[in-house]
Amino acid sequence: MKIYQYLFSAKSMKGKILRIKVGIYSLVEPICKEKFWIHWYGAYNLDPKNVVFWICVKTDREKEKLELDLDLMEKIRFLLVKYNYPEEARKYVYIGFESQETVNRESNGDWYLHFK
Repeated sequence: MKIYQYLFSAKSMKGKILRIKVGIYSLVEPICKEKFWIHWYGAYNLDPKNVVFWICVKTDREKEKLELDLDLMEKIRFLLVKYNYPEEARKYVYIGFESQETVNRESNGDWYLHFK
């Protein structure tokens, strides 16, 4: 996962996003009790406000635990500052949590459909 961040300059939008993604992973890994991944997407080239990060876990229980961790969210939001994401867009960047259980229940297990 970390190798992709080096394919893009730290000054490029994609480089910043990839570094933020790796940073989120590093913050979540020590406290998440199950396998997880970070999914991101958005039309950041049109406007840096248009980016979304999802921390995806297996269970609703783990999702709820992470959602309630205000310290974790503060640290994740600080990554936008650390990697110099455009200041005017930072408050609009969505960072959320989702579980496979919810996707199964609401979208027949289809992550693409779920995020659409």
